[in-house]
Amino acid sequence: MASPSSSQSSQRRQRPPPRKKACQSCTKSKVRCSLERPTCSRCKSLGRVCEYYTAPESSHTSPRTEDLENPGLRGLAELQPSTSFAMPVALPSYLDSSPGRVTPIRERRHRQVGSARDEQPHVDFTKIDLVPASGVESIRDRWLRPYILPPLGRDEVLKVYHPFTLQYISRVLATYPRFMLKDRKAPPIIHHSQVSGESLPQALANCYSLVRMWENAVSGSEAMVINMIEMEMERLSNELPSQHDYNLLSTFQAYLIYSVMLYFSPRLAAPAAVTDKVMITLMELAFRTARNGFFCVAEVSHSRPSWESWIVVASKRRAIFAMYLFCSVYNSDRLLPNFIADEVRGVFAPEGRSLWEAPDRETWEREYDRHLLTWEDGMLEISELWRSADTGTVEQRERIERWLQTVDEFGMLLFGVTTHIHGC
Repeated sequence: MASPSSSQSSQRRQRPPPRKKACQSCTKSKVRCSLERPTCSRCKSLGRVCEYYTAPESSHTSPRTEDLENPGLRGLAELQPSTSFAMPVALPSYLDSSPGRVTPIRERRHRQVGSARDEQPHVDFTKIDLVPASGVESIRDRWLRPYILPPLGRDEVLKVYHPFTLQYISRVLATYPRFMLKDRKAPPIIHHSQVSGESLPQALANCYSLVRMWENAVSGSEAMVINMIEMEMERLSNELPSQHDYNLLSTFQAYLIYSVMLYFSPRLAAPAAVTDKVMITLMELAFRTARNGFFCVAEVSHSRPSWESWIVVASKRRAIFAMYLFCSVYNSDRLLPNFIADEVRGVFAPEGRSLWEAPDRETWEREYDRHLLTWEDGMLEISELWRSADTGTVEQRERIERWLQTVDEFGMLLFGVTTHIHGC
């Protein structure tokens, strides 16, 4: 006759293995989990960290037989409702109780073990070496120009857009918020290093959450989401200006994304949310970051800057160029004139794809050394794409074609627009 201890051991061996447990996120939300590893389908679609409960390794914490037999104590995480209720929108994790303020949302993203995604580029934006800019008050005051026609003799040039050119700009800009729906993706006015770390700047962290909320909102909830976006825009506009250029840049980028998203969205009444006040604020935020500099100190001497300094100025230049394109559409829709952006004349055109998409410092430094050799005669300036006495000359076309061999989609957007307006 078998002893009681041997009988219990036999029961444990014959007992079927425990059910797979849902991940912690699905358990907390009380929804069915696909049980996929390393990331279940729900967490992957929401951009959340997917973590599974793991059994303790110590034998002292193993579940007792009577616990496994009791459904009330057996894996509360496995209990799933027979029906699920769909929320109208994916609300952010936390909202501040004070009106109009969205708290910082630090979105952590799952990293695949053993993959290249584990190695995030190490960047330190606390030391940025830029040349302070002068005369950028024209960016802040640009909103006045369509309302006050230049006096006779003033050296200002009107830009005349073809309707199809405006459609082209609108369709491209409208895609920028949707880049942020994908894990670790950013529109071409935000550098990938800004969003690849564990902690995003507050403005961009909130922006990612609100963009996803907006794009996933079901019919009927648009007004609520627009209201939350407007509250965050109001918070950004009333925020005391940071002394650090990286924070100023992030605030400007986020505000521009909100403006583009609301203006070009096909959802009802969204464009009405973008008013003259919004455009004035957008130009004020652009001015705040522009006055700290459009160039690295090393760029002025035609040498290689630090990666962090270049990331800031390259992102800044792209964001401000995109703002000018957006303003052109806004003014044209209201039958207001557009003017040549003389205040950014001489600012470098966007550098090539290999520099912008370099995954790490070593790769970027190697590519930038090549970039310096390619442009020994001076970097291409944005004003070289405008109409001038040199337009159409052999030398000018050679420089533009040299630049076109390297640019990404944002550079091609600028080239397409300037060619439609100025020729080449």
